[in-house]
Amino acid sequence: MKATFVFSIFIMFMLVETSLYGATFKGKVIDADTKEPIEGAVVVATWHEEQATVTGSTSRLKDVKETLTNKNGEWVIEGPKGREMGNITSIFTVLTGTYITNPPQFIVFKPGYCSWPAGFGIDACKDKIRPEGNDKVAEGKTVELPKLTNREDRVRGLPHPIDFDGDPKELYKKQRDFIRLINEEERNLGLKEFPILKELEK
Repeated sequence: MKATFVFSIFIMFMLVETSLYGATFKGKVIDADTKEPIEGAVVVATWHEEQATVTGSTSRLKDVKETLTNKNGEWVIEGPKGREMGNITSIFTVLTGTYITNPPQFIVFKPGYCSWPAGFGIDACKDKIRPEGNDKVAEGKTVELPKLTNREDRVRGLPHPIDFDGDPKELYKKQRDFIRLINEEERNLGLKEFPILKELEK
C-alpha cells in the first residue's frame, strides 16, 4: 500500500515536472487589412504558477519575457511549456504544497493598431483581429492586427504593463520595449506616460 502511494506521488511529480521543460514559441504578426508584416510590434509572454488548496486555487506571477517582431513580422520567445491544472496535478499540489507552471499568456501590441487580446473588446477590432484564442498564438498562428484611426478606440485599446503586488521595478526591466511602445502611444494620444521607463533608461 505504501509503495503504491509513493509510486503515485512519483508519477504526479513527473507530470508536474514536464511543465518546466523549455519550449520555443514563435509566430508572425501582420496587418489585418493589407496582410503585410508588422515590424517592431512587441510580443509579451507571461507565466503564472498555480497551486490547488482545499479552499480553491491560488496563482502568482512567475516570469515575463518580451521580444520585437522583425522585418518579416516574425517573433520567437523561449520559456516553459507549462500545463493546465488537472485532477492529478491538483491532488499533487494539495499534497505537496507546490505550484505548477501554467502555459504562457500572450499580449501583442503596436501603436496605432488593435492590441491582442484587448482589441476583442473594441467594436472596430472584433471582426478583424485574429486568432481568437491564446492557445492559437502559442501554437504559432499568425496574429492579425487591424489599424485604429479613432482616438477613443486607441485609448480603450491601450494595454498596461504586467504588474504585481509590491515593487514592480525588477519586473518592468523585463518589459522595457512593451513600456516604451505604450509610452509612445500615450504621447501620440496626448496622455500621461509611464514615468518608470525614464527611470529605467538612466
